[in-house]
Amino acid sequence: MIDSVIRKALETRIAAHGLGWLKLRHFELRSAEKKIMLEIDLEGEPTPVTVHATYRLDVDTVVIESIDTSKKWMTEVAHLALAKHGGHVALPGGLIGTMARAIL
Repeated sequence: MIDSVIRKALETRIAAHGLGWLKLRHFELRSAEKKIMLEIDLEGEPTPVTVHATYRLDVDTVVIESIDTSKKWMTEVAHLALAKHGGHVALPGGLIGTMARAIL
C-alpha cells in the first residue's frame, strides 16, 4: 500500500518534470533498512535499469547516502550529482511531509 502511494507520487513528479522518456517499472521501499530499489525503463536503453540506494532522514530532508545502478555510466553520473549537491531531497510540509517522515 505505502509503496504504491510513493510510486504514484514519483510517477506524478516524473510527468511534471517532462521526463516522458523515463518510466518507473518497479519501486520498493525498505524503511527498516533505509533502502530504496527502483527499476526504470529509459527510452533508447534496451533493458531496464535497476537502482539501489540507501538513505537517512535529516530533519526536513531525505539524504541519499549511496547509490548504485545496473549501468556504470549512470552510477558515475549519480555519484557526481551526490558529490555536487549532497543528495538532499526536501520533504514537503504539512500532512504529506508528516506522513512521509512516518513512512521513511
